[in-house]
Amino acid sequence: MTNNSIILTGFQKYSKFSLNLSGEIVRNFDDKFREYNLKKIILPVSWNRSVNLYSKFVNITEYNPSLVILMGIHSKSSFSLENNSFNCAFGKDVDGFYKWGFINIKRPLRLKTTLNINEIYKTLRSSLKLSISYFPGFYLCNFIYYWALDISKNKYPVIFIHIPSKGDLECSLAIIKKIVKEVLNHTL
Repeated sequence: MTNNSIILTGFQKYSKFSLNLSGEIVRNFDDKFREYNLKKIILPVSWNRSVNLYSKFVNITEYNPSLVILMGIHSKSSFSLENNSFNCAFGKDVDGFYKWGFINIKRPLRLKTTLNINEIYKTLRSSLKLSISYFPGFYLCNFIYYWALDISKNKYPVIFIHIPSKGDLECSLAIIKKIVKEVLNHTL
């Protein structure tokens, strides 16, 4: 059962970043977007805590969302629509826990979004600095994307958007709203 809601996630600050733009976008995003209610989660930059928080949130909502939009920052200058995620994690999180290897050895090596990323990109590319990415890295962005795709079981669309880390909050928020609007146009 769909509940006309969107789950929107970003990450907390970590490492050398005094803030994480993805988390700030989540904090400042309206609670309602079009006819959709937004359910917002700011995830810790932690292997275990991020997936536990996300899983609990999805399970306690007792519905299938209309859409899940995950966000994180990267060092590139364009916004990137991530086409897929890989069953591999690498790096040290804020809890000091080091991960290297498969995310879930019993699952596929790659999971792909059900959204038509190419069509969304074609519609937005003339007005936004946007790219399609086929490699979300092996850190927490890929990790949470893999889990979110796996948890969804293709019952609802899931997309990960990488945001330039040095972006302006107001401008980045406006761009994310344009992307969300276009993603919704392709899910109806």
